[in-house]
Formats: sequence, structure tokens, C-alpha cells
Amino acid sequence: MAQDIKKILEQESKMTSQKLPEGHFNRFEKRLETEFPKPNNQFSFLRIAASIVLLLSISFAGYKYFKINDSKVEVAQEEKKDNKKVKSLAEVSPELKKIEQYYLAKINYQISTIKITEENKDLLDVYLSQLSDLQREYKELNSKLNSDEVTEQTIDSLIENLQLRLQLLRQLKKKLELIENLKSQQHESIQA
Repeated sequence: MAQDIKKILEQESKMTSQKLPEGHFNRFEKRLETEFPKPNNQFSFLRIAASIVLLLSISFAGYKYFKINDSKVEVAQEEKKDNKKVKSLAEVSPELKKIEQYYLAKINYQISTIKITEENKDLLDVYLSQLSDLQREYKELNSKLNSDEVTEQTIDSLIENLQLRLQLLRQLKKKLELIENLKSQQHESIQA
């Protein structure tokens, strides 16, 4: 057995000392190239075009998304501006302050939980315009509260306005949930 290993080692040393014929490496490389040709990059321009289309579509979707959010922000900013200028129910009595804060907190919460999508944009625009009208009416009632004496009718109108805005937002949420449920049912029926 030890002799076999010696023979193998001797033969190996003879093989490494032998030189390969000229052009052996060149022929070997040519064979490799013919068996494994380099991939052609004929579709590289399509990849570039697809990347450009993808970037454009993402930027367009982002523009639409932020444009929709602007209308929601405008309603909230109007409320902040109006609260600074006009005397509120909070200045009339502590009980009215609690009522006003309760409704304004609920209204702001309802607005913040609305999910904006392309499908519900038109519905949101309608409801947000109605909310803006109610906000304008609330401003007028508050200015009436500033100019005239504090009357029970004015206070009731202000509270009713807050209730209407909250009710309107709850209706909007129900309609959005209904639309979402219908979409999911349609999606499930298509998959079934």
C-alpha cells in the first residue's frame, strides 16, 4: 500500500513538470465560450423603460394621495383659526366647555380615522364640503355669540351644529365601511 502511494506521488510530480501544448488555454476558453455564451443585454432598454414608468406611476399616485389629504387638513386648519378669533362656549360656562370639547374631540377623532382611497375620494369630497358648510355656520353662530347677548337659542344652535357634524362623520364612516364590505364580498365571490 505504501508503495502505491509512492508511485502515485511520483507520477503526479512527472505530470506537473510536463508542459501543456501551446494554445491549450486558448482552445479551452473558446470551448467554454461556445458552450456557455455570454448573455445578450438586448432587453436592457426595456428594463430602463419599465423603471421610468414605475417611477412616474409612483409619483402620480403620491400626488393624488397628498392632494386628497389637503382637503382634510384644510377643514382642521379652519377650525384652529376660528377657535382663536371667536369666543366659544367654553367662555360661557364650564358645563358648556365640557360639551364643546367632547364634540370637538369626537369630530377630530372621526376625521383622523378616515381612510382615503381613490374609490372613496368623491364621497369624501361631498361630505367634507358639507362639513365646511357646517363649520361656516358654526363660525357665524359664534360671532353671534360675541356680538349679542348669550341666548339659550344660540347655545342650542351651536351644540346642535356640533352634533350634526359628528353625525355626518359617523354616516360617512358607515358608508365607507359598507363600500369596503361590498368590495370584499365581490372579491370573495370572484375568487370562489
